[in-house]
Parts: sequence; C-alpha cells; structure tokens
Amino acid sequence: MQASLIDTIFLSEKRKNLLLLLMNGPKDIDQIKEVLDVTASAMLPQIKKLRKLDLIEYDDKVYSLTEAARMLVTKMEPLLGTIEVLEDNYEYWMSRHLSDIPEEFRNRIWNLKKCELKKPDMIYIFEPPKEFNESLAKSASIETLASFFHPQCPHNYAMLAKRGINITLILTKPVFDRMKQDSEKDLRTILESDRSELFILKEDVPIGSISVTDNLFMITLFNKEMVLDHLKLTSYDPESLQWGSELIEHFKKLSIPVEKEKMLQEITK
Repeated sequence: MQASLIDTIFLSEKRKNLLLLLMNGPKDIDQIKEVLDVTASAMLPQIKKLRKLDLIEYDDKVYSLTEAARMLVTKMEPLLGTIEVLEDNYEYWMSRHLSDIPEEFRNRIWNLKKCELKKPDMIYIFEPPKEFNESLAKSASIETLASFFHPQCPHNYAMLAKRGINITLILTKPVFDRMKQDSEKDLRTILESDRSELFILKEDVPIGSISVTDNLFMITLFNKEMVLDHLKLTSYDPESLQWGSELIEHFKKLSIPVEKEKMLQEITK
C-alpha cells in the first residue's frame, strides 16, 4: 500500500529537511550530504521513497522538487517554522497578549527565527539587555515603537541623537505627553536632530515595545493579564529584523508625524 503523504513528509527528519532544502533549488548528492550533514547511505533510501511518490525528480545528476512537491513545501515552511518559533520559547508565547499584533504579522511569526529570551535581574529590570547596548554602539540607525514610558529612554535616545544616529520613534500619545512633561530637555535634543523622526500613534497599541537596530531585533510584549514583566525576545537573524522593521512601518502608517519645528516652539515657551 502506498504511504500517505503526511507520513512520508513528517515522519522522517531526513525527508522533511531534504524537501525544505530543495525548495531553494536543485542539489546534487554531495551538496545534500554537506548541507544536511548526512551520509549517502543514510539519504538514498529516503530519496527513493520521495521519488516513488513523485515528490522529487532526478535529472543531470541533481535532485529537484516536482511541481506538486513545491506546492506542498510552500505550505510546509510556514507551519514548521511557526512550530519551531513557538517551541523555542513556548512558555513565553503562550503567556503573551498577541491579539494586537496585526493578523498578517501573526501569520508570519515563523519569520522570527533564532530568538533568545532575556530575563532581567530585578536590580537591572529597567536596563536593556547588554546585547542591545552592544548593537546600538555599532549601529547607524534605530527604529522603535513603544506603548509604555521607560524612565531612561528619553535620555538614551537623546544621546543617540547627539551621536548622529538615524532615529525613528513611534509613541502612543500618553507616552509622548509624559516625555514632554518629564524629559523636555531630552525631547528637545531629539527634535533638534536632523536625523530623527517622531510619530504619535492615532490609537493606543498594547504592544510593549519593538526595536530594530542595524543587526538586532528586540520585542517586549505584555502578558495575557496586560502586565509588563520585562521579558524580551532578541534575535540577530535577518528575517527577524525584517519582520520587526515591517511591523514598525505598519504602525508608522497609522501614526501622525510630529512637526518638529512646531513642537520645539511649543516646549520652549
């Protein structure tokens, strides 16, 4: 009896990984062995099973996906990627308030590859992870969305403005108003930089914060009780950075740009 497709694909790591590999283009047996770290004797029986189901084909010494297999693997990658992302930090994701992440980005959560969970010590709870500070020291730009007021942030971003860093800062109105009230000097420094742009969200967004530097992505989400527990996910993976930048751009379109000259006149009265 012919094996089912689901058994053939998912009951073998070797077959699953080979299909995902061939999605990137045809490969010969030596390339397959090198990338998947397998021997020919271990891989050839799995290739035989996939060929029997017309999932891969062999021509001119290379293996490639059939069109039917390509349809399957196109759907496999997001599913397997989502499972992997959730499993890597399962307790974190299961305890988060996720509904305010737009659906199109929730559906692409599998792009958040190689995320590490950062749990701050209580005495450093208001300080960003050292990886974030190290990344900022080497970066030419930072994009941030924040829906809570962090007492150190205005000063930190003012220091970045003085260094000539490109800054995109998207805040909820209550956070911006708090910055105007408590950190006027730092806000003025940020506004005076010709490399800064500030935006105020038209509506509050209960996503704690998202920051993207040249090489680091960081996100802080409220838990299901809408409590900020300061747990953060960070990643250096390019797909994570792109996901974060595109999410910030999404909220940027839902924001009102701050008129810098007008705001400077207002806070200096």
